[in-house]
Amino acid sequence: MNSDKPNYEIIKASKVNDKIIDHLINNLKLGLSEEFFISFESLLKLGKRAKLALETQFNHMDDDHNFRKEIFNFLLNYMDDDIANPPLEQLFHPDFIIRAKTIMQLGKEDSLKYLNFILPLISDPDDSVRYAAIKLIDSLNQLKNPYIYKKLKKRVEIESNLVIQKRIRKILELYSI
Repeated sequence: MNSDKPNYEIIKASKVNDKIIDHLINNLKLGLSEEFFISFESLLKLGKRAKLALETQFNHMDDDHNFRKEIFNFLLNYMDDDIANPPLEQLFHPDFIIRAKTIMQLGKEDSLKYLNFILPLISDPDDSVRYAAIKLIDSLNQLKNPYIYKKLKKRVEIESNLVIQKRIRKILELYSI
């Protein structure tokens, strides 16, 4: 595939078939990427048409994929209730600016409620989203949680942005045991 050509296109919802839905669902399993965010939004828009395929995938996931299971669960609940959850929808919006602004706008109470969805964004493809997520996690004093501490410790080793890497190191130093 030509790397200059995106692997997505605009398709009328009426033309979406099971193969396309399966492809969108599989993009959610690959981790955070542009394809992940576009697939997330597409599945939200497809709603109940994608529900059966999502349920099938969700039921076959093991417990090692908690973040993915929560994403699938959110999508399934959204399809059942048709109730919008703007912060969660915006945390995974294809536009990185919307993702970063959403993180910055969440209040402390909301942030804790969405922490399981914010934490994976420390691996977002965009630097500004990663920085916002790390800054928010630090402000919530959640590094006493060994799981969160471990995630940041792992992230600092692979972080390519030196400003973000320095911020993570500073945070980890404050909470080191």
